[in-house]
Amino acid sequence: MRPLAKFEIAVAIGSFLLIFLVGLLVRAVAMVIDIPEKTVDVLTKTGIILCFCVFGFACIGLMLHVFVGLQARVGNAGLPMVHFISEHMTAVTLGVWAFLGLGTVIALPFALHDLAGLEIPIAKPKGVLAADIGMTMDDVKARSTFKLKEPRTMGDGSLMDVEDVVFDFQIGDSAVRFPQARYYWIETGKGDPHITVLNVGISPKKLPKAEFDTFQHSVQERLLNDGWMPGHFLAQSEETVRLWGGKHTTGDGRYWAKGGTLIILEVRRMDEERRDEPPGSGEFILNLYLRPRSHEKDLVFEPSAWKP
Repeated sequence: MRPLAKFEIAVAIGSFLLIFLVGLLVRAVAMVIDIPEKTVDVLTKTGIILCFCVFGFACIGLMLHVFVGLQARVGNAGLPMVHFISEHMTAVTLGVWAFLGLGTVIALPFALHDLAGLEIPIAKPKGVLAADIGMTMDDVKARSTFKLKEPRTMGDGSLMDVEDVVFDFQIGDSAVRFPQARYYWIETGKGDPHITVLNVGISPKKLPKAEFDTFQHSVQERLLNDGWMPGHFLAQSEETVRLWGGKHTTGDGRYWAKGGTLIILEVRRMDEERRDEPPGSGEFILNLYLRPRSHEKDLVFEPSAWKP
């Protein structure tokens, strides 16, 4: 048996056993060192995933040895491909590992994030995007430290610019700034250089319900302190009150206006809702939808629309 095969067998056996033992090992360390339960869970899942990857790589190498052995047994040892693999087993194995390893390095952080809950560091902002309804694209470029790419000219003569990138977002001349926003969508009017649609994802990362509610409340407080007025829809009939579950208003805390700009807070759930899940489940992000104030003519803006 070749030394490489012996090494792969030892690694495969060791990593396979560790898949079942890593949880016990992590908890044993946690008993000696004070580690939060959430961290223990993340470390356990991360260790299992890494051990499984090592086990898979070792098995792939072993399968090459099995393939060559079986081909030789049925009389195909002289075939060019079989002969080449047999003569260059180490180089072929390392080549396969390198190819699969590159894909693993790219995918592993996301797999660890989704399966183990490992936090991926947020990239450093590439600058400040200062934009508001009514500004032109040239105004945005002049006031921003973030370098925008050239917008696309649509068939109706409007301009559109969309990008997924980390940046700090500032609402025009407002003092409100949202750090580490994740994407933006900007549109101008048809044949008009002024911005009429502005969507910005201001959540640096998805948050569980309790943390998200705190984050959203902080956004609402900042808007209120900067002079934005909350708005809501008023029921115009008893039938509407009945449809709204006995409430005389709806949309409280979601709509904000200042000057000619309307902000709509849009909550998006990022994970799949499950049947019979406990209250407070889910992970959420918050998007800002900026429109001309005339976009929702039935809104009533008054201090009672949201209370800190």
